[in-house]
Amino acid sequence: MDSHGGQGDYYPTGFQFFFALMLKPIAAFFERRLRNRILAIFTSYLLAVIPLLAVLFFFFNQTRILFNDLPSVRERLNKVMVSVSDWSDQKFNLEADATASWISDNILAASDFSIGFIRESLESTTGILANMVLIILITYFLLLYRTAFKHFFLAQVNSKGKENVVRLLDKLQDLTKRYMLGQGLVIIILGLLIGTGLWIIGVPYPFFWGFLAGFLEIIPYVGTSIGGILPFLYMLMVADNFWQPLAVVGLYILVQQIEGNFISPNVMGQSIRINPLFVIMGLFVGGIMWGISGMILALPILAISKEIFRSFAVLAPLSYLMEDGLARKKNIFLQQFDRSEHRIFNLFFEEKQH
Repeated sequence: MDSHGGQGDYYPTGFQFFFALMLKPIAAFFERRLRNRILAIFTSYLLAVIPLLAVLFFFFNQTRILFNDLPSVRERLNKVMVSVSDWSDQKFNLEADATASWISDNILAASDFSIGFIRESLESTTGILANMVLIILITYFLLLYRTAFKHFFLAQVNSKGKENVVRLLDKLQDLTKRYMLGQGLVIIILGLLIGTGLWIIGVPYPFFWGFLAGFLEIIPYVGTSIGGILPFLYMLMVADNFWQPLAVVGLYILVQQIEGNFISPNVMGQSIRINPLFVIMGLFVGGIMWGISGMILALPILAISKEIFRSFAVLAPLSYLMEDGLARKKNIFLQQFDRSEHRIFNLFFEEKQH
């Protein structure tokens, strides 16, 4: 078995750790009111995990309905490509037979591959749901024993270090809480914004597509692209014109500009903003290690790592290297961190004194 989330695979403990970290503010909130940790953990599951499963069930069920309502994908794509072929033949004086042959050999073959990929992805859902039981169990014990883990780490440092560790843990908890609340608000805003735009364009099931794009936005770049491509392909299959699919693309481009420049910076906060280079590398590494789950967790893991790095003098420059707007902050390294205590290489090589 490979290690990135296929059927029957086991999710690494790191996934459960970050899942527990994201649930911890909810569990702590209820523990202060219920005065019982076990009851608080189960309540947090009821309010966080069960609604999430309900949302996933809704999307899977709605997807099944959409596929049942679709005309033959291959037949519809064939009609669309023939129309494009006739237009290109007239505009560029191409040979009709050669164009039709190229479409048959490439475009339609690609559609068969895409449909097969979607079918295999849906079939692998059973394995993912089976692993979720294990995720819930391990997360439960991480939440149950979290105080013992905290005290273990505090026992490893001196008095001054204890204060720094407690301060860091408080920052991580606040960061995680803001990420969860901010991400939920972004999903709602994008779902309503995109859904309304699709409704104006005349796309069937507009708010399904809108909130699907909102949830996919959790995966930076990759998710947002998929969120726009899916309704575009859907409209290519069902629309009798070309302006609606093109309008869908234009809507998603406009919304992404609004989201990237106004919504996320104000809702999520600058502390969670990571520069695109590290986000792409995080998506790549997370995808290899944990599959889709790793890509979803890439951004919060990077944000948490950045906060941890900033607490140590030797790693502080790396935390600034991960920040968004790096091109504007390029001088900060020579101005603030050109000292021995900030040089990472000193961990491996002894700096010569002159």
